[in-house]
Amino acid sequence: MKQVLLCSFYFVPRNCIASYRTGCFAKYLVENGWMPTVICQDWPVGSPNYDPDFVGKLPDGVTVIRVPNPVIRGFYARVVERKLFPYFQPERAPIHWWRRALGEIMSLLKKQSFDAVWGTSDPLAPLGLAQVAARRLGVGWVADIRDSYNAQHFSSWYKRPGLAYREGTLCRAASHVTTVSDGLAEAIQGRCHRSVEVINNGFDPALFENQPVVQREQIFRVVFSGTLAWPRQDPTPFFQALDLCLRRGAIPAGEIEVCFYGADLREYLRARPGICEHLPVRILARIPHSSMIRILQATPVLLVLSHVTERGVLPAKIFDYLGAGRAILSVPDDHGEVKALLDRTGAGVAATHPEEIAAQLTAWFRDWKAGNELLHTRKEHEVARYSRREQTRRLAGILYEVSSRPRVVPSPSR
Repeated sequence: MKQVLLCSFYFVPRNCIASYRTGCFAKYLVENGWMPTVICQDWPVGSPNYDPDFVGKLPDGVTVIRVPNPVIRGFYARVVERKLFPYFQPERAPIHWWRRALGEIMSLLKKQSFDAVWGTSDPLAPLGLAQVAARRLGVGWVADIRDSYNAQHFSSWYKRPGLAYREGTLCRAASHVTTVSDGLAEAIQGRCHRSVEVINNGFDPALFENQPVVQREQIFRVVFSGTLAWPRQDPTPFFQALDLCLRRGAIPAGEIEVCFYGADLREYLRARPGICEHLPVRILARIPHSSMIRILQATPVLLVLSHVTERGVLPAKIFDYLGAGRAILSVPDDHGEVKALLDRTGAGVAATHPEEIAAQLTAWFRDWKAGNELLHTRKEHEVARYSRREQTRRLAGILYEVSSRPRVVPSPSR
C-alpha cells in the first residue's frame, strides 16, 4: 500500500462541496492501492454545516490530522499578519492556521514517509503546504485547482492579481496539475503554460445505494440545492417561466412547488423585489447530505443555475443530480460545460428564454401527471463516468505516475 499525504483546508465533517471532493478521494483511494493521511482544518461538533455522515464512513487506516484555527490576539497578529501578509505570501493564508498545519506536517514527516503529496485549492495554503512537504520528502506532488484565480473572477479585484500569480507559480512547480472542468483546464494551461488534466467532480454511488424506496409525491416539485452566487447565477428567467406556466393555466398553482435548499436569495431579492412573491417558492436551510440525497431522488425536476459570465464553471451539485437519476433543468443555456454534460449523459435540458423554459416545465408536468418517465435519453454508461469512485481511480493513476519518478534527496537548506 503506497502512502499519500492529502493537504486540504476543507474536509469532512464540514458540509461543503470542497469537503466532498477531498473526502471521497480519501474514501476511495484505499481500494486503488493508496493509503491517505489528511491534513485539514478542524471542524468540531457544533460548527455551522457540521455533517458527520457527509461522505459516509472513511476506511480503517485513513489518518486525519485536524488543525484547529488558533485564537488571534494582538494588533500585530490581527492586522499585520492576518490582513497584510496574504498580499505578499498568499500561499500561506490564513497565516496562523498555515503555521500550525506546517508544524503538524514537519512532525509527521519525522515519523512517516510518503510516496506522493496532493494539495487542493482554494485557498492556496494547501498547495503551499504540499509543495513544502514534497520538497522535504524529495517526491513529486499534485496541485488540484477547484477554482482558479487565473480563470475566474472571484475574490477582491485588488487581491486577484497576486493570487493568480502565485497560483501560476505553484502550478508550474507541481509534478502534475488537475482541475475540475475542460474550460478551467484550457484557461489554466493558457495562463500558466503547462499541461492540466481534468478530474471532474462527481457523485458518490455508495450514498445513493440502499436508500428507502421513493414514494410518489402529490405535488410537482422543482428543487435547487446549494449556494447561489448572484449575479453570476441568475434565477430570473426561471421565475419568469414559472409565472407564465401559472398565468396560462398550463400548471395549476396548487400542483407545483419550487424549493431552494441552502441558497441565500436575500441579495437577489433586494435587487429584484417582488419577483417571486406570488410564486410557489420556498427558501429552506441547508440540510444533512444524506437527507438532501433522499429529497433529490424524490423530486421530478432538479434545477441548475449556470454561470454564463465565466467560462469553464461546472456546478458541482449537478453531479449529485446525476446520481439521483432525475430530470435536470439548466438555466440559462451556458453553451459550455453544463450543456455539454447534459448532452453527453442525456440527463436533462438547458434553456435560456422564459418561453422555452415554460414549455419544458409544462411538458415534464404533463408526463409526471400521466405517471410517465420524464427522461428517455439518459445514458447510464456516460453517467457512470462521473462517480467519485471512477474519478478517484483516475487520481490514483496520476499518483502512481508521480511516485514512479526517482526521489530527489533534499538539500540541507530545504
